[in-house]
Amino acid sequence: MLLSRAVSTTTKNIIQYRGYSTTTNSSAGSFYYKYGTPLVKCAVLASATTLGWQLLWQNLEYNEYRNEAETYVSKLEERLKALEDEQNK
Repeated sequence: MLLSRAVSTTTKNIIQYRGYSTTTNSSAGSFYYKYGTPLVKCAVLASATTLGWQLLWQNLEYNEYRNEAETYVSKLEERLKALEDEQNK
Protein backbone atom coordinates (compact mmCIF):
# COMPACT_ATOMS: atom_id res chain seq x y z
CA MET A 1 0.00 0.00 0.00
CA LEU A 2 2.75 2.39 0.92
CA LEU A 3 4.82 1.46 -2.14
CA SER A 4 1.76 1.78 -4.36
CA ARG A 5 1.08 5.23 -2.95
CA ALA A 6 4.69 6.37 -3.57
CA VAL A 7 4.65 5.10 -7.15
CA SER A 8 1.28 6.73 -7.73
CA THR A 9 2.57 10.07 -6.42
CA THR A 10 5.71 9.82 -8.56
CA THR A 11 3.66 8.97 -11.64
CA LYS A 12 1.39 11.96 -11.07
CA ASN A 13 4.40 14.25 -10.77
CA ILE A 14 5.84 12.93 -14.04
CA ILE A 15 2.53 13.43 -15.79
CA GLN A 16 2.37 16.98 -14.51
CA TYR A 17 5.89 17.77 -15.66
CA ARG A 18 5.65 15.94 -18.97
CA GLY A 19 1.99 16.33 -19.63
CA TYR A 20 2.48 17.92 -23.02
CA SER A 21 4.06 14.78 -24.46
CA THR A 22 1.38 12.31 -23.38
CA THR A 23 -1.89 14.21 -23.20
CA THR A 24 -4.56 13.81 -25.80
CA ASN A 25 -6.67 16.86 -24.97
CA SER A 26 -6.15 19.84 -27.21
CA SER A 27 -5.04 22.85 -25.22
CA ALA A 28 -3.75 26.17 -26.49
CA GLY A 29 -0.07 25.27 -26.08
CA SER A 30 -0.22 21.76 -27.46
CA PHE A 31 0.82 22.73 -31.00
CA TYR A 32 3.95 24.44 -29.76
CA TYR A 33 4.90 21.58 -27.48
CA LYS A 34 4.28 19.04 -30.19
CA TYR A 35 5.76 20.79 -33.23
CA GLY A 36 7.71 23.75 -31.83
CA THR A 37 11.06 22.08 -31.30
CA PRO A 38 11.20 20.37 -34.72
CA LEU A 39 10.10 23.56 -36.47
CA VAL A 40 12.71 25.65 -34.66
CA LYS A 41 15.38 23.05 -35.39
CA CYS A 42 14.41 23.02 -39.07
CA ALA A 43 14.46 26.83 -39.23
CA VAL A 44 17.88 27.00 -37.56
CA LEU A 45 19.33 24.36 -39.88
CA ALA A 46 17.87 26.09 -42.94
CA SER A 47 19.24 29.47 -41.84
CA ALA A 48 22.68 28.05 -41.09
CA THR A 49 22.79 26.24 -44.43
CA THR A 50 21.71 29.35 -46.31
CA LEU A 51 24.29 31.46 -44.50
CA GLY A 52 27.01 28.92 -45.23
CA TRP A 53 26.22 28.78 -48.94
CA GLN A 54 25.99 32.57 -49.08
CA LEU A 55 29.42 32.97 -47.48
CA LEU A 56 30.91 30.40 -49.83
CA TRP A 57 29.39 32.11 -52.88
CA GLN A 58 30.56 35.52 -51.69
CA ASN A 59 34.09 34.20 -51.22
CA LEU A 60 34.12 32.72 -54.72
CA GLU A 61 32.77 35.94 -56.22
CA TYR A 62 35.42 37.98 -54.41
CA ASN A 63 38.21 35.67 -55.63
CA GLU A 64 36.93 36.02 -59.21
CA TYR A 65 36.76 39.81 -58.89
CA ARG A 66 40.26 39.95 -57.40
CA ASN A 67 41.71 37.84 -60.22
CA GLU A 68 40.08 40.04 -62.84
CA ALA A 69 41.32 43.19 -61.10
CA GLU A 70 44.87 41.84 -60.86
CA THR A 71 44.81 40.97 -64.56
CA TYR A 72 43.58 44.46 -65.43
CA VAL A 73 46.23 46.10 -63.23
CA SER A 74 49.01 43.99 -64.73
CA LYS A 75 47.87 44.99 -68.26
CA LEU A 76 47.92 48.65 -67.23
CA GLU A 77 51.38 48.26 -65.72
CA GLU A 78 52.67 46.67 -68.93
CA ARG A 79 51.15 49.47 -71.00
CA LEU A 80 52.64 52.09 -68.70
CA LYS A 81 56.05 50.43 -68.90
CA ALA A 82 55.81 50.32 -72.71
CA LEU A 83 54.88 54.00 -72.86
CA GLU A 84 57.76 54.94 -70.54
CA ASP A 85 60.21 52.92 -72.68
CA GLU A 86 58.87 54.60 -75.81
CA GLN A 87 59.24 58.04 -74.26
CA ASN A 88 62.81 57.36 -73.05
CA LYS A 89 64.04 56.35 -76.53
